[in-house]
Amino acid sequence: MRILSALALCLCISLTVYSREYPIIPRLQASDPVFKQYSEDVQQARRALATRKPGHIVQPWIYAYTASSGETLMTIAARCAIPYDSIASLNRIPSAQYELAGSTILLPTVPGLYVPETASTPLETLLLSSIDPEQEFMEFTLYGNEVPRRVYLFPDVTFNGTVRAYFLTPFFRFPLPDGIVTSSFGMRKNPVTGNMVFHRGIDLAAPRGTPVLSCADGLVTFLGRDPVLGLYVIVEHQGNRQSLYGHLERTEIELHSRVKSGTILGRVGSTGQSTGPHLHFEIHENGVPKDPAGFIKGN
Repeated sequence: MRILSALALCLCISLTVYSREYPIIPRLQASDPVFKQYSEDVQQARRALATRKPGHIVQPWIYAYTASSGETLMTIAARCAIPYDSIASLNRIPSAQYELAGSTILLPTVPGLYVPETASTPLETLLLSSIDPEQEFMEFTLYGNEVPRRVYLFPDVTFNGTVRAYFLTPFFRFPLPDGIVTSSFGMRKNPVTGNMVFHRGIDLAAPRGTPVLSCADGLVTFLGRDPVLGLYVIVEHQGNRQSLYGHLERTEIELHSRVKSGTILGRVGSTGQSTGPHLHFEIHENGVPKDPAGFIKGN
């Protein structure tokens, strides 16, 4: 989906091409001279926005910062006095739960939404559809570790309610390319023993060998066998959540590996206590099993 239209093009008031090098902030501390300069630029931009007239350009500047362990989008935004909406849209961060530690992110000085020309994620599709084409915006080319791309800055604009809810809600992806739910979460008759038991996840029927996908970014914390679950994998996610993938035919990931949403963990099988090829999928929150249907958003 593209943001540009004949109307929007008429409202573009600036074209700025930045240098390929951005000032690097070593630490988000007042004693750091680069961060001090960044903070002054942010305050200057806010004053300019408060007094600007239609058609007046508020020059945005971009700094770079490498997030440390324990830092999140929210803590960085608070320290920088810039809305998390601005940092997230500029860096194409897909959700509030996205792991930033070790990543170099770009920090803008002007609060607003930094909108891509073309959406590449569901969040960006929502974002583009939420933009009022009659708002003024500024256009520039963004450089970094990727191919230069065009960005459209809508100053002093934030996520609307729908985009914000999508960004903040920790949805997980469906753990198979395709599959049918054959057994739901909750009490059921065990298909092997016939006893009534509590089913801690859901069963998804799929052909043997179907790729099993990590439902979100995380760390592989267990890989082993169990008489009931067969060969299974556990992935630890942010927010004290874990996902479990059981009855695998084989695994294709190593213990302690960091994985992304959609990483192939293994293949559907029928190991353990199973009547046929399927994936047993669980989600735990603070150690308590939760109904995966309340978290996964489908394909």
